[in-house]
Amino acid sequence: MKLAMTISPKTRLVLRAGLMFAWLTVLAPLSVTDTYYTVYLLCAAAALLCMWEQYRNPEECPAEHKKWLWGFSCLFSLAVTLGNYELFEPLSVLEHLLDAGLCLLGGICVGYPILLWMDVRIPRQTRISRREHPGRIFWGIFLAVSAVNLVYLFCVRYPGVLTTDSATTLEQLMGDTPYDNMMPFWHTMTVKVFVELGLAVFGTMNAAVALFHTAQILFLAGCFAYALMTLYQIGVPRWALGTAALLYGIQTYNIAYSVTLWKDIPFAAAALLFVTALYRLVKQVGKPGKNTVFFVLGAAGLSLWRTNGLLAFGITALVMLFFLRKSQPKLLAVMFAVLACCWVLMYPLLGLLGIGQTHFVEVLSIPLQQISRVIAHQRELTAYETEMLEQILNLDRVVQVYDPLTVDPIKYEAFQYGNQTYFLQNLGEYLSVYLRLGLRYPADYLKAWIDETKGYWNGGYFFWIYTKGVYPNSYGLEACYGTGLIAGLYNAWFRYVEKLEILQPLTSIGLQVWAIVSCTLVNALKKRKEFLLGIPLIVLAVGLWVGTPVYAEFRYAYPFFLTAPFLIAVTMWEKKTE
Repeated sequence: MKLAMTISPKTRLVLRAGLMFAWLTVLAPLSVTDTYYTVYLLCAAAALLCMWEQYRNPEECPAEHKKWLWGFSCLFSLAVTLGNYELFEPLSVLEHLLDAGLCLLGGICVGYPILLWMDVRIPRQTRISRREHPGRIFWGIFLAVSAVNLVYLFCVRYPGVLTTDSATTLEQLMGDTPYDNMMPFWHTMTVKVFVELGLAVFGTMNAAVALFHTAQILFLAGCFAYALMTLYQIGVPRWALGTAALLYGIQTYNIAYSVTLWKDIPFAAAALLFVTALYRLVKQVGKPGKNTVFFVLGAAGLSLWRTNGLLAFGITALVMLFFLRKSQPKLLAVMFAVLACCWVLMYPLLGLLGIGQTHFVEVLSIPLQQISRVIAHQRELTAYETEMLEQILNLDRVVQVYDPLTVDPIKYEAFQYGNQTYFLQNLGEYLSVYLRLGLRYPADYLKAWIDETKGYWNGGYFFWIYTKGVYPNSYGLEACYGTGLIAGLYNAWFRYVEKLEILQPLTSIGLQVWAIVSCTLVNALKKRKEFLLGIPLIVLAVGLWVGTPVYAEFRYAYPFFLTAPFLIAVTMWEKKTE
């Protein structure tokens, strides 16, 4: 530290820039892989700009802040290094060891200037003297986004996109398979309302599903408009407001998802609604009565439309209780009332109805993948370990189907579901086997976790985002996709966006998570209540880090993409206090 203080600012600038260049050079082989190398280029460019600004106009942050900024910069660097561990194998080779060291040092030099700039330069104060008629902004955005997506539904993708997950939802609501909470029961009930109404009014399944997608489009458009109206009201610059409007309105994944029957879509919209309403209530933007209604709707959707949402809402409520117990007692009363109601609906009521919860194998995705890697790599097992594992896994099949990027082949082709009772009766023994294998083969466990989760905390990867088509079914549901001029224009736009590598950061899950964590950290350090907005999103991210079945499933992370623009904007700007 003393040595660093004796180095001149100019020399420090040159040294850090050199380490950033070395960082990009070490990571350069990723440019010809399935990794989003452009994300690292973007981070390095942002760091250089922030570092140059700090060099020209130096500002100091409090000493206690620096510890946190350095700490999170180290975590960022470690994430990048671990996420790309294959570049440095084997570490016993000196060149690889040096590359790993440069990657770690360079990553810290990239992360710290950005966090320091955020800590000392934001929020920017905004003026709102000319921000009149917010209702017009809401309705203008709502109608524009609705029009874009409704045209897409009826002229391009009628009656929408339905996959095997959609099939399970429809089969349950049509009474062909029993209800369960693997496909969240309350999302299924939401779909059922519109499907039954559509069947009663129009008489065809195509029209019934299209009616649900119409409702989903309007809900998404309303949530987008509510968030953008809020940014308008607090004085966010028009260029930033326009950028956010374009992201919400014409980004291809938002258009495609608006007509896709997945639980993840309304869940993500509910997360945005919840975060926006919470901000408005805490910062006293608009009428509290209306904001409370939207807050309740967002909280209910967040809690009921995906099984991990209730946990995110619950932890957020506990954090808010600690920080807002004196200033927001009414909001906390509403929040805990909603939490209690949602808990009753999710657990006691479903239990009374005989509706099962998520299968325990889903919760064990990461441990199952770690054990499978040990087996697939032919590591030595004791006779006892082999005997125990053979009760729940087809070991030969594990070797054949193991995929480091997803546990699904193990779950669907190697797990012995007929012996799950034996597993549940011997949980202690299986925990012992799991821990013993981890102690013997820690590298396999670590690599299995990295490969299974890296998409949610590293730069980004090419992986499917949206799809098209209607699954084979017996309900008369069929794709009637458009082929005319309008369909051609939409399809051309989709192809154009997919080809532009410069837009890769917009579909990088890891980048959105980094942005959310950074905003939450800086807001917390500056004691701004905006840090509360990041809590439910970080809980969702941690849930993916410890339980995802697929390494980079975009729809699982869709809440991050809808909330990140709003969270970044309210972190960057705040209404000037008169």
